[in-house]
Amino acid sequence: MLTIREGTEESAPYKTFLQEKIRTYNNEQSPHHAKKRRAAVYPVHVMVFEEEQIVGGIYGEIYWGWLEIEFLYLPDSLRAQGLGSQLLHRIETLARQSGVNRVLVTTFSFQAYDFYQKYGYETVGVIADYPPGFSHYTLVKHFIPSSGSA
Repeated sequence: MLTIREGTEESAPYKTFLQEKIRTYNNEQSPHHAKKRRAAVYPVHVMVFEEEQIVGGIYGEIYWGWLEIEFLYLPDSLRAQGLGSQLLHRIETLARQSGVNRVLVTTFSFQAYDFYQKYGYETVGVIADYPPGFSHYTLVKHFIPSSGSA
């Protein structure tokens, strides 16, 4: 049975799980891929569990009024079922509750570029042939203030 759990506390095992899965996937797709690391100010995550085993999730860090999504991972068997959309919506909600009004994410052409565009993320940068044979995208989403805000 799948369950989804979220949290805002420092969660090294969750981040490590997602980081390792994404790094493995990237290395399988592109031998030229280099790892990236950024220190957290305020970590947020939403994880997917099967029984008590982590099987996927999304992890980001909040700083400067932004949410930077660092990792989004689901195994092939759980893709195209709406889980990715749920994860993205839930982490965006956590970010908004923390006062965030913008989201930053980077992705490669072999990852989730079309997925983020589908949910209102706009391309603000493209690096062609990075890594060789692929493109690297930077996307941003600006939250629309709710009509009930002052």
